[in-house]
Amino acid sequence: MAKLILLRGNSASGKTTLATQLQAHFGTDQCFVLHQDWIRRELLQANDHPGTPAVALIEDLLDFGARHYQLAILEGILRRDVYGAMLLRASQQFEQPSLVYYLDLPFAQTWQRNLLKARPFTEAQLKSWWLVADQLTSSDRRLTAPTTADNLQQVLNDWQQINQ
Repeated sequence: MAKLILLRGNSASGKTTLATQLQAHFGTDQCFVLHQDWIRRELLQANDHPGTPAVALIEDLLDFGARHYQLAILEGILRRDVYGAMLLRASQQFEQPSLVYYLDLPFAQTWQRNLLKARPFTEAQLKSWWLVADQLTSSDRRLTAPTTADNLQQVLNDWQQINQ
């Protein structure tokens, strides 16, 4: 049965980079990665609000990942009010425990990371999307390290512990 790693957090907190590095570690033949932004913005060209078609498509893609890969990784802001019920439901298709993370970095740090992007968002945009403590459940693991390398090591350590 497949395992799930869920990476959630505010914009520019390092979710996409971390997911990409995890897939490189585990290998593309074993690891399926879903990027919420790409699905919602590029594929569906949909807004991020209750009722967005991205919820159903991500759920279907998670089902595909559970059936065809050893590991599925989903990363994105994935607001609890929009995606929470689906994420809790979809995670049940995976071997437990799932690794559910919330990248919990200060706004100032995400603002600085955002400025390094090829097409950075404005400060007003980032502030308008900013969510405080948007964890799915109290058992979410918080990633607070300032570097992706430190967060990667934490996820790999947690992975090793649940697979012993």
